[in-house]
Amino acid sequence: MSDIAISVNNVTKKYFLYRKPIHRLLEIFHPLGKIYHTPFCALNSIDFAVRKGEALGIIGRNGSGKSSLLQLITGIQQPTEGTVEVNGRISALLELGAGFNPEFTGRENVYLNTAILGFSQQETDDRFKKIADFADIGEFIDRPVKTYSSGMYIRLAFATAISVQPEILIIDEALSVGDIFFQQKCMTHMQKMMEGCTIVLVSHDTHSIVNLCDRVLLLEDGKVIFNGDPVAGVSEYTKILHDEHFSGNKEHVSHDSEGTRGAVQQLAALKEDLSQWRAVPADKRSGVEEVVIEYSSIIADGKPVNVIQKGDQVTIRLLVHAKQDMDEIIFGYNVKDRVGNAVFGENSLCLDEPALDLKAGYNIVEYSFSWPEVYPYKYTITVGIGQGLIPLGHVVQCWAHDIVFLTALTPGRSIHGMFNNKLQSLDIQPVAPVEQ
Repeated sequence: MSDIAISVNNVTKKYFLYRKPIHRLLEIFHPLGKIYHTPFCALNSIDFAVRKGEALGIIGRNGSGKSSLLQLITGIQQPTEGTVEVNGRISALLELGAGFNPEFTGRENVYLNTAILGFSQQETDDRFKKIADFADIGEFIDRPVKTYSSGMYIRLAFATAISVQPEILIIDEALSVGDIFFQQKCMTHMQKMMEGCTIVLVSHDTHSIVNLCDRVLLLEDGKVIFNGDPVAGVSEYTKILHDEHFSGNKEHVSHDSEGTRGAVQQLAALKEDLSQWRAVPADKRSGVEEVVIEYSSIIADGKPVNVIQKGDQVTIRLLVHAKQDMDEIIFGYNVKDRVGNAVFGENSLCLDEPALDLKAGYNIVEYSFSWPEVYPYKYTITVGIGQGLIPLGHVVQCWAHDIVFLTALTPGRSIHGMFNNKLQSLDIQPVAPVEQ
């Protein structure tokens, strides 16, 4: 246990919810022990450990239990069941600026907050210039914080909070503070702090999660449903968000038994080379799924691809199954790097290609693009089908996440400003039904 910074053992946290404040008092003194509360389980049997020096990301939808978990780790609250053990000096960025007195100047609030954190005046004197330089609010440091803009307020709060030099740093959505330049400064500082410091980061910014964290926990309804690689965890999180957004329209249908068998028959009827097609499993898909991507084939210069270089012509072919006739259908792809950041991608809508109509049943869709010059890393391709003509408001019918891994051999320059190709030879072929 000497290398464990945080140990969470079978932790459950329950809250009692009351409709009115007086019900709490009535429940205490009721002669018959009447229950006025409704129990709510924020965390249910949570188990994990964080090693010293490790950066752990925690993601999940609002209400999944992230903030409750951080409050248990920092000791603000105690678990209903189980234990939480912390080994090391801890600092938390949960609510930036909590404890700032609006009547005090920025300087006075710095001394006040560092005193609360256990610093002597001399220690704060030694750190003050660095704090003021990091916050970069100029002469406002000697003005009452009630005169600050929200940006200046959180800049000073963040600069004060990170001055503690903790062994364990707990962060809840604090890396989104200020403008883009201050965010970059915060990110750079966080990367420096990660050398020897244990970090637990809660954020909806999935790019921060994959870039900063060694491991990720995905929470859903107070339970850990994923514990592992950040890129894979973010992919699972994305699918949950899609399914949540379209849950009212989505009808659960299995496409992995008879549907898949029917898809193979369709490909065989077209005399397709089945070795070039890969089934897309259900756990790789998300969206409404009135149109489903069942098989995919991604080739470069006519051959199955796992290594690629600049100029290769990539062709994406999809066997999709539509439950009914569909109109205003758009297609696209997204290429992501080894940590899950989107590098480039296009769809037929943004390229002003006309939206297509799908007939009920099986359809083959084909489009292609030229691989640009990118850094020699591993990349994945995600393909998608949408419906509608509003660029940011169309319905996500089906995303097939990370269906192929590619290794780019091109030595690198940035692709910024270089990628200007189009979806080419967009072709859709309705496939006649095959009797099963």
